[in-house]
Amino acid sequence: MTINPLRACTFAALGLASTTAMADVDVYGRISLALQNADEAGVSQVELRNNNSRFGVKGSEDLGEGLKAIYQFEWQVDVTDNGNSSDNHIKARNQFVGLQGGFGTLKVGRHDTALKLTQGDFDLFNDLEGDIGIVLNGENRVSNFIGYTTPSFGGLSATVNLIPGEDAAAGEDGVADATSFSIDYANDNWYASIGRDSDIEGADIDTTRVVGGYKLGDARFNLLYQRTETPIDEADGYGASFAYAVDRHVFKAQYLTSDIHEVGVGVSHENVASLGYEYKLAKSTKLFGYYTTADIAASNESSDYLGIGMEHRF
Repeated sequence: MTINPLRACTFAALGLASTTAMADVDVYGRISLALQNADEAGVSQVELRNNNSRFGVKGSEDLGEGLKAIYQFEWQVDVTDNGNSSDNHIKARNQFVGLQGGFGTLKVGRHDTALKLTQGDFDLFNDLEGDIGIVLNGENRVSNFIGYTTPSFGGLSATVNLIPGEDAAAGEDGVADATSFSIDYANDNWYASIGRDSDIEGADIDTTRVVGGYKLGDARFNLLYQRTETPIDEADGYGASFAYAVDRHVFKAQYLTSDIHEVGVGVSHENVASLGYEYKLAKSTKLFGYYTTADIAASNESSDYLGIGMEHRF
């Protein structure tokens, strides 16, 4: 008998929620779709784009004496896929179990790296065509994840990730064959973070990212700098983003540029500029539009995207 993976995950999530009535459980999700005109290297088409729609279960349970068990199971769902290929239709996202208390937070499982999370609110076009992942590396979610975050001291905290390689034949037989860490600061107006990955994307590939943000009234400004070093060379990336929110309207702009593609870490564009607009129908629902233009790395070609969409969270 063939088991539908989406149905199995849904039943598992609902079953978990129903059998843990005494715990703090949240079944949640997001459906985001956009109708866009995509012009990639001169080839144009209209398409319906899934923007990393997802669903999951997360929660905690009080263990007493200030200690909590925490967990999350989250899956990405492509609601535009025909469903014939489970590999494309549903994918694992952050999935972990851990402990939280006065000592901080400990998580084990699959999770975004500390460096990836340094971006904070920088990426205003996250999961759209202007996502920073098409021009910068470091957007990694890893398995075999062991993560610890300190308590916040006056807005300052630190995170350390250890990733066992589990490949003795390659000499990766320790608890920290790859690492990621960050130091973060946040208050009502300022945000600053510095993170570093070591060997996450391969042996001797190190990436450092610095992000800063400032909120002034209804406006928010963000700046980003990144350097990636490999055994071959090193390269830099830069970015800026701006958002202005008034009533139900949000206007936003973002620009990223880098030569990181030259060191062979998989990014596909050199320069990306995006403009966007959101209208909030309600706290959980919004309409949005965007335009993104991106120079394809190591070529004279470009990609242009114009789209409108809708997102609902539950």
